[in-house]
Amino acid sequence: MSITNKITPNLWFDREAEQAAAQYIDAFGGQGRVIRTVAAHPDAPSPQDVPMLVEFELFGQRFVGINGGPQFTFNEAMSLEVRVDDQAELDRVWAALVDGGSEMPCGWLKDRYGVCWQVTPAQYDELMAGDDEEAKQRLMEAVLATFGKFDIAALEAAYAGQAGSPA
Repeated sequence: MSITNKITPNLWFDREAEQAAAQYIDAFGGQGRVIRTVAAHPDAPSPQDVPMLVEFELFGQRFVGINGGPQFTFNEAMSLEVRVDDQAELDRVWAALVDGGSEMPCGWLKDRYGVCWQVTPAQYDELMAGDDEEAKQRLMEAVLATFGKFDIAALEAAYAGQAGSPA
């Protein structure tokens, strides 16, 4: 088998693909760009007053936004995960993505377009890779008890078994 391209997520929007691409590029500090837009084809059932396709990238990952109309919507069965290095980055990215959307359990959010995102601290993988099963259990309990964005210090405190950890 010869696959010449990476896998490209295609996201179906009603008619907001351009706005979504702009919001995502802004959320990640400008670390992306719109590559091109493709006008609606007159015979296509998609909305005619917005581009049919908006091709964009975030951190080198290509995405295609499809303005296909209201027949399909996003749900929690698919999410995009973002790994962040520290609380300041987590707070900034979270605020930009949740704007107009809603918070969800376990560090997830749904943006204004219905796309689900997981904003996860990089430390999570490091902690879960450890050998201390009790510490990993405490961390998982803290994750499951979190509604909205993660507090990295609280997750680390839960892992360490510090009484009264704010998770």
